[in-house]
Amino acid sequence: MIRILIWILLAILLLPTPLMPIEPLVERSVYLTVEDGDRLIGGLTEENFRVSENGESRDFRLEEPELPVMITLLVEHSRMAAWYWDDITQSLSSFVRSAPDGHWYSLVTYAQTIEVASDFTRNRAEILDAWNRLGQPMWREVNTYDAIYETAEKLQLIGGRHVVVLIGSGIDTFSRRTLGEAQRKVEATGATIFGIGAGSALRGRLEMYLGTNARMELLRAQAFLQMLADKTGGQAFFPRFVTAFPNVMRSVLLMVGHQYRLIYDSQPRLDRPFQVLEVEAFVIEDDRRKDFTVRVRDGWREE
Repeated sequence: MIRILIWILLAILLLPTPLMPIEPLVERSVYLTVEDGDRLIGGLTEENFRVSENGESRDFRLEEPELPVMITLLVEHSRMAAWYWDDITQSLSSFVRSAPDGHWYSLVTYAQTIEVASDFTRNRAEILDAWNRLGQPMWREVNTYDAIYETAEKLQLIGGRHVVVLIGSGIDTFSRRTLGEAQRKVEATGATIFGIGAGSALRGRLEMYLGTNARMELLRAQAFLQMLADKTGGQAFFPRFVTAFPNVMRSVLLMVGHQYRLIYDSQPRLDRPFQVLEVEAFVIEDDRRKDFTVRVRDGWREE
């Protein structure tokens, strides 16, 4: 009897280990910036990068970034924005003045609902014209999670290279979508998102007068905008003075102009809905490796 049990045990041990279920390869196009402190680094080649997915090294290639860029300005237009209206108008006008010709620009506004104020156009003046035609906001509600979710969902249907510049407080009052749903949607979308945190006066000269609940609300809003940037390879900005917004918008455009495009074959796993991406950038100087900061999305969610 013991001998039979031993043979059964050996047979079980010798059975082939089941492989983790995998899906077919998916080609990923990733946009990233490389930084050394406050300086953007250009001119790197494939030898200066390493790519891994779920901890495993991946072959990749660098290609020229897709042009033109399709840039969506997603702008809060609510009655609540009276507290930071100058931040929003300064950001929007500065962006339009500094934006280069040749790209496609659209204006989407949000409060209780989401509206396309200007569809994609190469004429930047149409963006400000559309904004000026809106008049005074009608709604106090500001459904930021819904705005991000619906914008990302629509951009999934449009090919090309997408950048979203969200100009608003980041506060959410009555969205149908949850924060988690908004996060999962941007994780599945290839757009790079930049968050421009309106509310400089609330972070600056009025901060000492805010109660605990108001402070927590601002911190949650800031964390949301930061999450969008971290998940998609963008950056979030939170100026404390309205005069800083023109420089912020120029920085966004400079980063878009210095993005690398990296293409690799992703190997999704059915047991892992989120594929973790890591990109290293470096140079060898005097036989030593110098690492740079890479601003890149942290992975992909399979839908």
